[in-house]
Order: sequence, then structure tokens, then C-alpha cells
Amino acid sequence: MSTLRGRTPRSTKNSAAMRAIQKSEPNGGAQAKRNKHTMDSEESEEEYETPNVPTQIDQDGYRVGSIMRISLHNFVTYSEIEITPGPNMNMIIGPNGTGKSTIVCAIALGLGEKPSLLGRSTTLSEFVKHGCDQGSIELTLAGRQGPITIGREIVRENNKSHWKLNGRPAPFSEVQKTTRALNIQVNNLCQFLPQDRVVEFSKMSIQELLKETQCAVGRDDLLELQRELIKLRAEERGIMGEIQRGTHDADNMRKQNDVLERDVKRWQERQKAESQMRVLEALIPVMKYKEAKAEHDGAKVTRNQAHAQYQQLKNDSGPAEDEMQELESSIARTEAKRQRLQTERADSEKKMRKQLKSLEDFEKKQHDLNSDLDDLKKRAQRRRENIAQLRAEVARLEAAHPESAPEGESDEMRQLAAELREMKLQMNGEIVALQDEQKELMRAGREANREIEARDQRLRSLDDVLARKRDALRSASYDSFRALEWLEANRDQFSQHVFAPICLEVSVRDAPQYASLVETVVSMSSLRTFVTQSDDDYRVFTRQVNDKQKLRVDVVSYHKDLDEFHPPQPREVLHKLGFDGYVLDFIEAPRKVLAALCNRDKIHEIPVARGPVNHELIESKMLFKEYIADGTRFTITRGRYGSRAATVTTSRVRAQARILSSGETDEVRATRERLHDEISMFRDQLRSNEEKMKLLSRKDKNARDKHRNADAREKELKEERKRLAEQIGKWQRNQIHVETKRAQLDTMVADEQRETRGGGQSQTARDRKRIEQAIRQNSIDRADSVCEMAAAVGKQGELVHQLTVVSLEGFRDMHALSELKAQAVRQREAISEALLAYEEAVSAFEAAKVAARECLAETRRVTEEMSDDERMRVRMAQDERSNATAAELEVELHTCRQRLSMASNSGLSARVMEQYEERQARLATMVSTLQQREHQLLKVRKKKLRVRGKWEQPLDELVRKISERFTAMFDSIGCMGEVHLCRAGDGIVAAAAAVPELATQNGDGVVVAAAAAAAADDEDYNNWGIEIRVAFRRNEQLHALDNHRQSGGERAVSTILYLQSLQTLAAAPFRVVDEINQGMDQRNERLVHRLIVDTACRAGSPQYFLITPKLLQDLEYHPMMRVLCIYNGEWQPESFNFNRYITNARRSTVAT
Repeated sequence: MSTLRGRTPRSTKNSAAMRAIQKSEPNGGAQAKRNKHTMDSEESEEEYETPNVPTQIDQDGYRVGSIMRISLHNFVTYSEIEITPGPNMNMIIGPNGTGKSTIVCAIALGLGEKPSLLGRSTTLSEFVKHGCDQGSIELTLAGRQGPITIGREIVRENNKSHWKLNGRPAPFSEVQKTTRALNIQVNNLCQFLPQDRVVEFSKMSIQELLKETQCAVGRDDLLELQRELIKLRAEERGIMGEIQRGTHDADNMRKQNDVLERDVKRWQERQKAESQMRVLEALIPVMKYKEAKAEHDGAKVTRNQAHAQYQQLKNDSGPAEDEMQELESSIARTEAKRQRLQTERADSEKKMRKQLKSLEDFEKKQHDLNSDLDDLKKRAQRRRENIAQLRAEVARLEAAHPESAPEGESDEMRQLAAELREMKLQMNGEIVALQDEQKELMRAGREANREIEARDQRLRSLDDVLARKRDALRSASYDSFRALEWLEANRDQFSQHVFAPICLEVSVRDAPQYASLVETVVSMSSLRTFVTQSDDDYRVFTRQVNDKQKLRVDVVSYHKDLDEFHPPQPREVLHKLGFDGYVLDFIEAPRKVLAALCNRDKIHEIPVARGPVNHELIESKMLFKEYIADGTRFTITRGRYGSRAATVTTSRVRAQARILSSGETDEVRATRERLHDEISMFRDQLRSNEEKMKLLSRKDKNARDKHRNADAREKELKEERKRLAEQIGKWQRNQIHVETKRAQLDTMVADEQRETRGGGQSQTARDRKRIEQAIRQNSIDRADSVCEMAAAVGKQGELVHQLTVVSLEGFRDMHALSELKAQAVRQREAISEALLAYEEAVSAFEAAKVAARECLAETRRVTEEMSDDERMRVRMAQDERSNATAAELEVELHTCRQRLSMASNSGLSARVMEQYEERQARLATMVSTLQQREHQLLKVRKKKLRVRGKWEQPLDELVRKISERFTAMFDSIGCMGEVHLCRAGDGIVAAAAAVPELATQNGDGVVVAAAAAAAADDEDYNNWGIEIRVAFRRNEQLHALDNHRQSGGERAVSTILYLQSLQTLAAAPFRVVDEINQGMDQRNERLVHRLIVDTACRAGSPQYFLITPKLLQDLEYHPMMRVLCIYNGEWQPESFNFNRYITNARRSTVAT
């Protein structure tokens, strides 16, 4: 038996005894059965989806990281306790205040979390049992290599703790590393939801829910990708801001320089004109001297040439008749020789063309003969290879082919087929008849279920405490009820949640005992009071309800927190006096509502007791101003003057609570009993129909088994007949194939033998010999032709050379003759012209000599006044303008002087140029920086889109799976729900066109999808989130889950169903949910419990801890559940044998 063993000294008030029993419901009843360590896990009808993180399950069914044992010593209310939870679902049940949530605290603190996570206390030492110096927690977890034990010892004195890992001291960092390796996330509300943090889940923002969900399913990689996207988006926005500012600054600088550029151009033109004017003034004398010098030199050369020509003509003017006669004879001889050589050349060219054609024919024939010889050699080799292949193939086919054909279908097989067809027809008739009977029983069962459901609905309406409270409120204050209806329809007008009348928000612990006491202290006006959380909501409520609707209702808005209200005496003093506690201790409600009651009715200062107390001590020491004991309310007042004696006023406690009571009338009790009797009658009818249905099912199963057997035998028979037919066909095909291959082999072997027997006289040998002889003869003929061709080419070249020489000689003689004839005439004319030219050249030479001397003197005067730099610029200008004349330079100088005259009045200075150059340098630096930033932006966007593709697609798939499960679970309870991935934008859209390379970078389809999404305003990745949308009423729209719109029960249902949606996806080894069913009605609690059992009790599912103080009857049960019942309190006996108790309970069960 799996037990929770505990012991506490008798001297303390709390004595603990805990045992775990497994709940079982045979035949619809709730019976307790013994829970064994090893349980036979049944296969789930629905395949369990493996989480993202690889898991490992040991032989006892514990998943890696699940809790195998919990051991506590001097921890909170326990002196010593040991718990052995099961590997799947664990239900921890027990009354309020017995220590269920203490086990949750032990799990959290034992795994290294801070006390603040639990929402109870921020000081670790407060978890040590009162009166003890230290306490300890020890958890045994299932590890990959065996169990892992983590121990934590808490010391009250210094508020410190010491860690142990597998029995040895270890630092906290090593413990954290171990829990992280097991994927334990106690700080994740999706995995670990303690009682005091249930409300935090609905308060969680959609952004927080997204991050917690990614962690809960073990997709830390997606969370890292989201963080990287947030970082890249911030970097992108920063770069975009820098580019925008840089572009703006560059544009302003460019505009300023554009304005300045006009002045710069005018200043540059002026500078250029001044420089050009000085160069021209110096260059003009130089060019004039150059022109005069050139004219002088030309005149001198002309004079000398004219004189030389005149002398030459005089010397060459002798007779030339003899020379012309000799040239005419030579021309005649040369022409005759040229005609003869031309004829010989034409004959030689014809012969050479004929030889070239013959040589080409020899080459072609040689190529053909070589090809024939190669084919002859290859043909013999291929024939031998084909013979060897055919022999091997024939041998293989003969070995695989039997000699005789297989036998065909027999008469026995045909007879068996007919018998099977007849049997199937008979079974079909029986199955149809049985199905008709089953349908009739199912119809009767549905009718009975409808009757049971109708009566269950009546019972649920009787059990609906909230409905009774609303009816009581309606009777007590119709104005408050109307205000409540208006509030429920107009909650969207308020910034924070406005609490309904306090009587609907509170519940009393142990209501039969304390409800009347609470109503005695809390006034009826307080119970009808609405509570707001802000002054603005207070003003909206009073304006709409009190002012406009004229309803007489109370509404308050207090800013003090519940922690600011302190009791007058410690609770230890309270218990010694005989009190059970303060009124505050017996009321469960939201903290704001409790604070309002403390402010109005002082419930934190009024103690209550059902029995007698020490009145004398209370009155003498004036411990309390007011208290309740033994059915009487005591009010103590002390006089302001004189002896200030105490006066005690008493009044009787209300006999029965009007609103907070959970009792019922005799009429309601009678109705309840009648409904239970009718339900029992219909259930008996269902059980009878069920027995009949089982009998029909067995008959139907037998008939279907016979039908399936006949089908199977008929199928086997068909397969056998088909196999025999295929064997015969295959044998026949193989026989034809073997015979064909044999014939081919015989033919090729015969050809080979004929070739072998023939030897040198075979056809192949004869063909080879013939081809070789033809090749040798062709080679000889080709060689002769080549020799003849070479001789013809040599002769042709000699003739061409001789012809060329003769032609050139003839042309030379003819040209010389014509020149001699014309020369005689020209010489006489040239002599007279040369004499005249000589005389004119002498006159021009003398005039140029005088002009050159004058220009040289002017040039020397101008250049002597210049600096070296100016002379250098003049020389450079002279080289550049070497073709210009002095007149052209004078025109250009005049133009420069005119431009300078117009620019002299502009008021420009050299500072304009300096400012322009400084701005140009700064602008170039800005442009370079912008280009670097744009390149950096492109890289960031590429990386961002790649990361988004890796993150968004798996995230969409994950949310889709969660939403499908969430929707299905809400459908099963008759409500609507969905989970939606909310994308957020930051107002900055980066178009996909800004990254043109992305169109070609799609290797896996991820980048293109991201690029398409980049054009939308959805890149505020820090504000992406998961939104839970629910609707609990018919014809109601889906609304986001928050802590304002939905009631506490609705939030609890939504929370647990969302957590269950993660169950099959979660990578965490276990999940803890503490008192999530608080505020649910019975129907929702049953449905939610069934869904939890269905998802948690599956093979391979994570371990599950469900803590609840209440337990309805006839809840869903699964063999893989383990129910842990907590019995803890001051009335426990010193010794109690639970084994004997369970044995007796089993005997009683068997007996009944």
C-alpha cells in the first residue's frame, strides 16, 4: 500500500495521520480500494502525443523528473510525514486547514524556488513548524540513471537553508542545474499553480501567457528566438532612426551647400578669369615673338631652297635622248619574256590541281579501309562475349525452371468455396436481426438517460448555492438585485473589476457552524454593499445607479490593503482563551472584499467561539471590544470619566443565517429524496438494458467472428487459386524464354565453330588479308602522288617568282621613260621660276629678321618682371595653346577683362570657398556613414526575417494544437472557447521590397513567408501574446479571459482547461494545481474533473497533482489515479491502525 505516514508529539494541538487510498467505483458506487505500488496501466483509446523534450519512463511508470517520494520534518503543520505519489494522476483531498497546500509549498521550496512564489510568506523561516528550530524537505525524483534525492534543511534562526543532493552537501547552483536538466519549471504558472496564485493566472497578460506557454511545453528554443527577434527589432528601429536623422541632416547640409554652390561657382569663375588674364598678358608677347621667329626661319629656309633649286636646275638641264632610246628596247624584251612565263604558269597550275584531287581520294580510301579492319576485329570479340553470356543465362534459367508444369485447381477447392458463400449469407441474416434488437435497447437507454439528466438538472439547481444567495438578495433588497443585473450587463464601463454585493462574493468555512455567527457580526447593509477598486469606478457606479436609476444601494471604495488590518491579540492568545478564531478566519472572499469588511464591520478584531470562554480575563484586561461565545454576542465599553468601569452588553446570536447559510427546507429535502428515488429507478432500468445489450453483443460478436472466419477462409482460398494460376502462367512463360535462348546460343556457337575450323581460309581471315593488301597498295599510291604534288608546287613557285621579277622590270623601265620625257619640258620652265623665287625670298628674309628682333626685345622685357611660378604657368599655357595665334589671345584677353569687370561688384570673398569645401567634406562623411547604416540595416532585416520564419511557423502550429484541444474541451461542457495568437505592431512597417535579395534566398520556404509578413505592422514581438477567449452562456460572444469580466468559477474552469490543453504538449515531468475548483458549480466541477482524468491518466503522460478540499460523489475514476486523503487535526487519536480500517472497509464492500 502507498501511504502517507506522519507522527506528531501528543503535546502539540495538531496530531497528523495520513494515508493514501485509491478510489474505485464498481457498478456506479463509490467504494474505497487499496492502492498498490504497481498498477496495470490500461492502454488509452487516444494515442498520447509525445512532448517536444525526449522523455524516459522507468519500470514503475515514473517519467524522468516526476516525484517519487516527499518527506517532511517539522515543516509548517507536520512533525514528520512521508508521501509516495503515483506516476500519473494524484488527487490530494481533505478538509480545509489540514495541510494540503503545505505539500504544494514543500514541492516548490524543495525544488529551489523562493517563498514569494507561493504568495503566502516571503520569509523562509516561517515554514518551520512553530516551536521548532529547523525543518527539512526531502524530494526523490525519477532520474535518467536512477532516483535523484534533493534535500533542503531550513534554519529558523538565520533564515538560511542547506542543500543536499543524493545525500551529500551540494551548492544551490548544482541543485538548480539538476532541476533544469529535468525540465522542471516551478515558477511557471502553467506547470505549478499554487492556491494563492490561482487568481494570478487570469491576471496574467497575454504577453506573459505566451512566454509561460512556450516554457511549459519545453520550447525554450522558441522563447530564445522571440527574445532574439525583440533584440533584432530594437536594433532595426535604432538603425532606422539613425538613418532617418542622418538623411535629414545630409539633406539639410546638401540644401545649404546648393545655396552656397552658386556663390562658389561665381568665385571660381572670377579666380579663373584673373589667373587667365595674367597668363594671357604674359603669353601674348611670347606668342608674337614665336610667330615672328617662325616667320624669320621660314624666310631663311625659303631663300636657301630657292637658291639651291636654281643651281640644280641649271646643272641637270643636259640632253637625254640616248637614255630614252635604250629604255624603249629594254621594255620590248621584257614584255616578250613575261608572255612566255605566263603560259608556263597556267599549265603548271592545272597539273597541280589534278594531283591535289588524287591525293584527297587516297586519303578517303585509307580511312575507309582502316574502319573496315577495326570492325572486323571487334565483331569476333563481341561474338565470343555474347556466347559466354548466353550460356550463363541458359544455365541459370534451366536451374530455376522445373521440367513439368504445376497442378491447377482441384474439385475440393471449388466445393469449399460454395460452402463458405452459403455460411456468409446465413451469418448476415443473424447479424441484421441482432442489430435491430440492439437499436431498440439503445433507444430505451437514451430515453432513460434523458430522464436521469432532467432530474440531475433539478438536483443541480437545488445544489446551486449562488442561485439561492441571489434569490435571498432579491428578497432582502430588490434595489441591490437590480443594481447587480445592471453591473453584470455594463462591466465594460469600468476600468477595474467591481465586486458584486458582498453576500455573493463571500463563502463561510464550515457554514453550518459559523454562518449565523458571521451574519451576526456582518450587518445586512454590508452584505448588500458593492465594492469598487478605484475612485473613478466609484463615481461611475454612483452616477449610473444611485443618481440616474434612483436605486438605494450601498457602494464603497477603500484604498487600504488587507495586510494593513491587524488583530488586537495574537492567535496563540486567542486559542488559550477558548476562541476558535477571528470572524475573518472563517470567511473566504477576494482580498478587497475582506478589506472592506474589516473596515466596515471589524471582522479582524472580533473573535468567535462556539463554546464558553474566560470572560473574566477578557473583561479585566479589556482584550477585545466585542466577541461572540456560546451563542451570545458580548460588547464591552469602558466609561470615559471616573473609574472608567467596564460595561458588558449582550445579545443573542442570530438563530439561523438568512443569506450565508447553506441549509435547506423540508420541502427541498423531500424533493431531493424523490428525485434520487426516480434516478435510482431509471438506473436500474439502464442496468437491466445493459445486461441485455451485453448478451446481444456477445451473440453479435460470435456471428461476426464466424462471418470474419468465413471471409478469411474464402480469401485464403481465392489467394490459393490465384497463386496456382500464376504458377502455371509463369512456368509457361519461362519455358518459352528458355527455348528462345537455347536457339540463339546454338546459332552463335555454330557460327563460331565455322570460323574456328576454317583457320586461315575462313571468311574473316580472307577479308582481313584483302583489307591489309588494299591498305598497303593505297599507301604506295598516295606516297607517289605526294611526291608528284611536291614537284608541281616547287615548279609553280619558281614560275611565279620569275614572272614577278620580269613584270617589275618592265614597269620600272616604262616609268623611267615617261619621266624623262616630261622632265625635259619641266626643266626649262623651272629654271626661270626658280630665279624669280630666289629674289623674292631674299627680300622676305630681310623683313622677317627686323620683326623678330623687335618681338624678342618685348618678350625679354615682360618675362624679366615675372616670378618663377608665373613663368611656369606661362610655359604650361604656351604648351597647351601651341596652335593659338597672338590675335586670338588678344580677343580672349579682352573677354576676360569684361567678365572681371562684371564680377567685381558681387561682394564675394575667399571665405565662401572655404565654407563650401568644409561642408562638402562633412557631407561625404555623412553619406558614407548612411551607406554603412543601410548595409547594417539590410543585414539585420535579413537575420530578423530568418529568425521570424524559424519562430512564427512552429509557434502558429503550437497555438493551433492548444486551441483545438481547448475548443474541444469547452465543447464537451457545452461552452465555447478558443486560443488565439495575438500579433502586435509598433507603427513601423518595413516593406519586403527593402530587402530585394530575399526573393532568391528561399532555401527551405521559411524566408519567403517571413518576407511576405514583413509588409504588415506586426513586428512588436515583445507584445505578441496568447489570448484565451471564452463564452459560458448561450448566444454570448467570445470574450477575452480576465479577472474582471468572468466570475471566479468561470475563471477557474478556463484556467484548468487551458492547463489541460497543454497536458499532451507539456515537456514538464509533473504539474501541480491547488484548489482550482473553488467557485465552480457541481456540473462544471464534474465535467472538469472528467477532462482532467481523461488527459492525466494516459500511459506516458506527465505526473499530475490535483489538490482540492471538497469532493463530490460519483466522480470519474481511472485505475491509473492515486487518491491521497489527508487526516490531520487535534482530534486525531494517538494511534490508529489504518490497515485494519481499510481491511474492514473491504469486507463491508464485499458483503454488500
